[in-house]
Order: sequence, then structure tokens, then C-alpha cells
Amino acid sequence: MHCVITTTVARDHRRVAQRRIFPMHRRKPFVYKGLRPPSATRAIELRIDSYVAGGVFIPRRMALQWRASAPLRAPAAHPEIAFKKFPKKICGRTPSGPKIRSFGRLERVHHSGPVIGNTLQRCVGHSLCQKGVAMTETRHTAGFNSSPLHEDQATRQRTRVVLDTSVLIGDPSSLTSFPGSEVVVPLTVVEELDGLKTRLDDVGRAARTALRTLEDLRRQAGGVLDTPLEVHAGAEGGSVHIEVNGIQRHLLVEHGLDPEIPDNRIIGAALGQVRSGPTRLISNDAALRIKAAHLGIPADEHQPVGRAASTRPMGWTSLPAPYQVIDDIYAAGAIPADAVEDGADQPENSFAVLRDGSHSALARRRLDEWVLLPNNASEAWGLRARSKEQRFALELLLDPEVTVVALDGRAGTGKTVMAIAAGLEQVVERRQYERLAVYRPLVPVGRAEVGFLPGGLDEKLDPWMSAIHDSIVALTDQRSSRDARRLIDDLIARGQLSLESVTFLRGRSLQRQFVVVDEAQNLEPTTLKTILTRVGEGTKVVFTGDTSQIDAPYMGESNNALAVLIQAFGGQECFGHVTLAACERSEVASLAAELL
Repeated sequence: MHCVITTTVARDHRRVAQRRIFPMHRRKPFVYKGLRPPSATRAIELRIDSYVAGGVFIPRRMALQWRASAPLRAPAAHPEIAFKKFPKKICGRTPSGPKIRSFGRLERVHHSGPVIGNTLQRCVGHSLCQKGVAMTETRHTAGFNSSPLHEDQATRQRTRVVLDTSVLIGDPSSLTSFPGSEVVVPLTVVEELDGLKTRLDDVGRAARTALRTLEDLRRQAGGVLDTPLEVHAGAEGGSVHIEVNGIQRHLLVEHGLDPEIPDNRIIGAALGQVRSGPTRLISNDAALRIKAAHLGIPADEHQPVGRAASTRPMGWTSLPAPYQVIDDIYAAGAIPADAVEDGADQPENSFAVLRDGSHSALARRRLDEWVLLPNNASEAWGLRARSKEQRFALELLLDPEVTVVALDGRAGTGKTVMAIAAGLEQVVERRQYERLAVYRPLVPVGRAEVGFLPGGLDEKLDPWMSAIHDSIVALTDQRSSRDARRLIDDLIARGQLSLESVTFLRGRSLQRQFVVVDEAQNLEPTTLKTILTRVGEGTKVVFTGDTSQIDAPYMGESNNALAVLIQAFGGQECFGHVTLAACERSEVASLAAELL
């Protein structure tokens, strides 16, 4: 095993060749404190990497040999170690004779293999540090040699974040989404993006967007993006660069990985970054994360803040409230937002169940108040809410001031049927909008392609719009498929209903329409921007979907259009969001959503 110590030192104005220090004589042992108890004895090779303050050169590598006077133990993961005290003097002789006397401070230590024992006794080498130098375990990192640090990085080194192709396809803006880190894009990722850019779907659009972003950064860097380019202002900073070399073929082959496979080359690029400092690999590919973790590289899924299901807001909450406050909201119809504990922290158009034991009230956050929901539940096209979540959703769907609504929930919770009912109510009955426009992405379940379909455009889209047809069937008096088809044909003939694909939205301007975008979890964030930029005056857009049922490749729970919308628009006066939990379709559907 070996240790790598990075130092920043100042020494006399002499250039000393990079050579190994010859053995001199034994010195008394010194102690490394704060580490795990040892369990096996073996020799350790200690390497010192250093740069010189003020541009003065000192040896980059001075190899020392140590013998453990106490045994060593191999940990489950390799810790990164940092000196708490600086050994005041480094002195010795080079093979050519000149004496080295250097002063400085040790910055950081990496080691691979077993943890260093409590006491190490030097056998050969030169005097490095005094007895009692304290070391503490600070974080886990892969155990490979580290490169020297520049003087401006001495006090704080950025974590290198290596991005996989799947991350840029799912979120092209992720290149600048890691403040305080050094984002590394392997050249293999650029090659994969180049192979995907000709696709006509959302994947091709995302690949082109990511390549354009890299091209803009390359121009800012002066033509070549092989060195870190600062992309974040402020104290934390943050940079981006493309890594061309450092594939580490020998390490890949040693672990049975083919260096010609793109995913393995990305792992190899991450291994090369580990040699320079703490590194993380970000990928939405589970297999890639498993292989990277096996090689000692920390690997995570790309989950931007607020988009993961565990941290995503529900759109409603339960707040404890004094009995008198609940009486006040029933009497006045509204109370100040700060009259309830944590009430002022809730976003605009969110809902709350104010509760004091069995005494409760349903309220909605409007500006600086909690407004009581009326006792008579809202009704749309004959549809009444069956749960408090559905009531919250109908409040948003029927409010013309809320122009963007997101409904998230598992299968059978009534997302689509409520959106269609609210649209029919406001288009046909109230005449608030001129047309109900329903859009769906053409993504097959199970990624099984259906091939060519006969007929014109309407006939080709008919299989994709079956879910909308089923929702209208549920809204008819007799729940008859024939009645639903007759209603659909009549509304289409009058221009009050259109069933379309999001493919044809580019260049459109949607005026005075109630737009429903179903299965929004299968849309790319770039498509979300395309849809919202089509919205004209007097138009309301409703997004429905289930982030746990994603059929589109490269999409995940946190990088789909629905999750991005909830995170980006949260708190805006024109936006409202509700997560539906109770399945209302049937007992079988409820069990399937819960158990499967």
C-alpha cells in the first residue's frame, strides 16, 4: 500500500531534481493519532507530493519507507485524512548531495489499502515530522494517488463531479447545477451526445441543448475547454471542463471491464480524477453507479434539490392550530398567515388542514392570509370530490387566477378525470375558455413500439387518446362508451375539443384555451419549456402525471417535466400543485398501486 501526502512548502531558491531520497539512519518513532486500531503488520511506502510557494521548485515525489511497529487493518472504505498540526521541518539529503531544508504545511493525505496503524517507526528515509503529529479521519474517498495542489487551492479543494451522459440527457442544465464543485465532462460523454443529437425525440433535443451549452462554454474559455472554466460567481465558485485523458485502462482491465465500452471509459475518467482529489460520479444509470462504487468511486443519482419524491412538496399540509384560531377562520372566513404555527412558511396556493383535536378546518393560502374553503364542495361537470386532496385539486382547477396547475399522484387518484371535468365545465358550461385542448406524449408503455398505424392523423392518435376517452366515459350519465364517443365527436365538430400530440406544439400560440397535458412525467424538461412558452392570454395549463410511472428512457423520478415544474414554479401566484394519495378508481387499482 502507499500514502500520498500533498504539501505546500517554501524552501531555498534551488531547483532540485525529482529523485528518491536515499536512506540515512533510524530515528525515534512518531505517533499518528485518531485512527482505527491496527490488526496486521506490513510495510508502508510513503510518498510526498508538493508544490513550492512563490514558484520555487521542490521534489514532487520523495519516497520514504516505513515499518509498522503496530499492526494495520483494512477498512470497508478508504478514508481521507488531514493533518491537524504541521511538522515544522523537512530536512534530508538528495543523492546528488545538496541539503534540503523546507518549511510549510501539510494540506491533505490520501491512502489506499489498510488504515495506517497507531504507531509507525521509520526504518529508512529522512526526518519528516516530529512525534505527536495528529491526524483525523475526515471523509471517505477512493484510494488513489493525489496530484499536487496549487497554492490558491491549499485551504479548500473542490470536489470533482464527473457527469454521465444520462444526466445531461435528463437535465441539460446540470452542467451549471453544482456550485462549489468542479464539473468534469469526459470526452466519451461528448461522443455519446453527438450520436444522440440526430434523434427527433426529446432525447435528441436534450443532446443538442447540452452540446450547445458546452460549445458556449468552450468559446468563453478561449477555444478549448480542457482547463476548468469558472461558471459560478461568489465565494463557492464552480467550474466546468472536458476531460480528454486519464482513462486508466490498466485499472479497468484489472477489474474485468472492457475499456472500449463507453460506460467503462466514463468510469476510467472518474478514476483519473480521483488521483487529483475527492471525486463523485453522477449518473442516472444504475449499472454504471454499481460498477463505479465497486471501484471505490462514490456514485449518486442526479436529484436536484426539491425534485426527489422524498423532498417534493405535497401542495398541502396539516398544521396544528389553537381552538380559538379555528373558530376565528370560520367566523371571519380568513385569518393572518402567521396566526398559525409555520403558517407563514407555506407557499402561495398551498392548502392546510388546521386541526385542534377533532376540531378542524380546510384553508388555502392566498397572499398573506389563510382563506377558509366553503362548506359546499366544488363541482365540475357533475364530478364531486371524494377526498380532501381532490377538493384541493378542484379548487385550483376551477380558479381562473391560477393559470398553471400540476397534479401528481399514483394511478387511480383521479388526476386526469378531474382535469377533463374541470375543462369541460369551464369550456362548455361557463364559457370561460374557447376550447379544451388535450395533449399527450407518444411514449409506449414498456417501450414496446407499435409500428405504423393506418388512417389519417386523428386515427393514428386515437390509440394514444384512449385514456382521455375513458375519462369522458366516466363523466357521462350512463357511463356509456357510445355516449362518450358521441360527445367527443360533437365537441370536436364545434371546435370545443382537440386531442393532439405535444409533437405539434412548436410554433403554436394557445389563446383562451384550457390545456391539459396528460402523462407529463414522460416529458423532458426542455419540452416543458416549449409548452409553457406557447401559452397566450387567457389560457390555463394543467399538467397531470405520476412520477413513479415513467416509460420514457433517460427519465427518472427527479428529472422529468412534472418534477421540474413543481420545483421551479413553487410559490408563484399563478401556480398551484397538489399531490393526490388516495386511489378512487377501484379496490384492485388501489392494491396494484400499493403492492406492485
